[in-house]
Amino acid sequence: MTTTPPDWARTAAANVSRHAVMALVRTAAACMAGWSLYAVARHYHVPRELALAAGLVFDGIAYLCLRSASDAIRAGRSAAPSILATLGMGATSVYLNLVHADITNGGHPAQVLYASPAVGLLIVSALAWNADRATARAERGESAFRPPAFGLWGWLLAHNEAATAVRERAVGHVTSGASATHQPTPAIGRRNHRAVLRERFAAMDPADAVEIAAASHPNMSPAELAEMLATYGITVSTLDVALILGEAAVPTITLDRVPQPAAAPAPAIGAQMRPNAAPNAPQVTGMTKADAIVAMAQHFGGLKTPAEPIAIALAKQDITVDLAYIRHRLSKARRDEQKTVEEQASLAQQQERSSGTGFYP
Repeated sequence: MTTTPPDWARTAAANVSRHAVMALVRTAAACMAGWSLYAVARHYHVPRELALAAGLVFDGIAYLCLRSASDAIRAGRSAAPSILATLGMGATSVYLNLVHADITNGGHPAQVLYASPAVGLLIVSALAWNADRATARAERGESAFRPPAFGLWGWLLAHNEAATAVRERAVGHVTSGASATHQPTPAIGRRNHRAVLRERFAAMDPADAVEIAAASHPNMSPAELAEMLATYGITVSTLDVALILGEAAVPTITLDRVPQPAAAPAPAIGAQMRPNAAPNAPQVTGMTKADAIVAMAQHFGGLKTPAEPIAIALAKQDITVDLAYIRHRLSKARRDEQKTVEEQASLAQQQERSSGTGFYP
């Protein structure tokens, strides 16, 4: 029974075999090229120790420059300096190999024999790193041009049309921005003042935005304020604006019915309907609604007073305020009070430090 190895095992075996063959080829090519350069160096009476390093000076530097070019391509940098250095050192090595062939009087076969290892070492190394470079380009979104495959008969029978098609496709590839390196840099658009204000309003409490808009446009109706705030990205209805500003009117309905006996007058609002209320409530007539709410809350015991007794006390002075607006104003007053306390504490610490009585760690 034959067992087929899994795909990963075949792939691993193929990688090991490929690396082993590459190591043998590179070692053999390096030894061959190094021996040829060693012979040339000894011919010119270079000391034995320095002649051994001749192979590293030329083929080794060319190999390292080729590796540097591959690293530059993977990093998205220009590889032109490294490639030029590789070609220069490789050409020098090949020239010395040809000199070795002339020294031995071997003719053209000797020239090919001595020069091929250095050239082959660079070609094999470049091809081995080609896949890594292609992967790095693909990760950056760069796509190289691929000519269409027309086949031998296509080029023989319609070579003009094939050449024209290849040229048109190459022009389309370059001008369409298919490669990330050819895409134009988009211009950075300028932000106008409305965009900046829209961001500020978006990070703000909608109730605060309504109050700011109402303070800057006191003659606008709730509907107009809601429409204006919509241009800044704040979606509130006319009812929301009216409730925040305390202008929502309670609808009344009048029905014509048969006259009924007059009802007894309602008893006055007593202390049982206004907890913590004192008979000497402050006069808030003439104040703004926000200041009247805060003043009445302080009279009842603080900013945590429920909204109902405040609304009742204000109604006795002919000030009609919605409960939701009272809660909103009390919440904002508490935040302002907390902020004031923190600022005073910070100022006191600064004064202590400036007078030399503060604590320094």
